[in-house]
Amino acid sequence: MIRSANFLLIVFMITISGCGGDDAAGSKRTVKTVPASGTLTLDDKPFGPIHIDLLPIEKKGDNVRTAKADVNADGTFVLGTYEEEDGAAPGNYRVVLGNMGENLMEPPPAVQDTQVLVPEGGGDSIKIVLKSAGKDAGAGSLLNPTIKKAK
Repeated sequence: MIRSANFLLIVFMITISGCGGDDAAGSKRTVKTVPASGTLTLDDKPFGPIHIDLLPIEKKGDNVRTAKADVNADGTFVLGTYEEEDGAAPGNYRVVLGNMGENLMEPPPAVQDTQVLVPEGGGDSIKIVLKSAGKDAGAGSLLNPTIKKAK
């Protein structure tokens, strides 16, 4: 009986340990990331704290990965894909704002649809420039997006 329990425990430990090559969440690293950080501004002023997600515009099969970051009060951020601050895959992304503030309960402001390019070599000078969409949040805002090509 004890041998059976020990055997099952060993099988269980091997099963949950995995085979390696995965990230902390258990997903295979199918997309190469480059270091990527920068600043976020809203109406030409540093903006934060807020959470941002960068959604890939170009789909490359099943290897599509969202990059994300928690933006500091001074507007600085470091992107992560598989783990915090491990970078992002090069390419064009659509910027999506999450909740903001210390308690993360305040809704994000309405802003115009914004895209950003993570260059092939990565870098620490990525600038995400947001513009207010106004009260009605018409065409071109994140609430009613009109996708434009990244610069």
